[in-house]
Amino acid sequence: MVKHKKLDELSKFIEEYVGDAGRAVFEVLVKRNKELTDSEIVSATGINEQEVRRALYELQSLGIVAYKKKQSPEDGRFIYMWFIDGGRLNQVFLQRKKEVLSKLRARLSFESSNTFFVCDIDGVRLTFDEAFENDFKCPKCGVDLRPEDNAQTREFLKKMITKLEEEISNEEKELTS
Repeated sequence: MVKHKKLDELSKFIEEYVGDAGRAVFEVLVKRNKELTDSEIVSATGINEQEVRRALYELQSLGIVAYKKKQSPEDGRFIYMWFIDGGRLNQVFLQRKKEVLSKLRARLSFESSNTFFVCDIDGVRLTFDEAFENDFKCPKCGVDLRPEDNAQTREFLKKMITKLEEEISNEEKELTS
């Protein structure tokens, strides 16, 4: 269903957005590879029921998990069977990468179109306009600001953008094949 490398990437992504409980719930659903009830997930993860449900709802809002609602033949209550929404999973992950790419491009544009000044004591970093407004003095400590060469930052951003563009292109090819 999900390749090992992608599983690690997805788990890290989920941990950032949903936390440790979300990661644990996701991994249980992937490993079992079948529909599970809330209580089965609670048993498998050792996480309390409230945290599991919160994680499930957050994963659902991200489009990573879905559920089927069944009625219990014994008492007529509804039982929710949770599962990984494999059809949407790759699309969700691809969309997140596109959002990151957009932010990286915006940051590169900002870094390329501005001149920066920094304070060696406080680490304050200002654009030319901000530095000019402060008479090229640090607004925290009053020390003279020095011009910053952000060529390394721009190069790093360019490399990240290129890498992400390649990943997105490859994943789009996988989705359409």
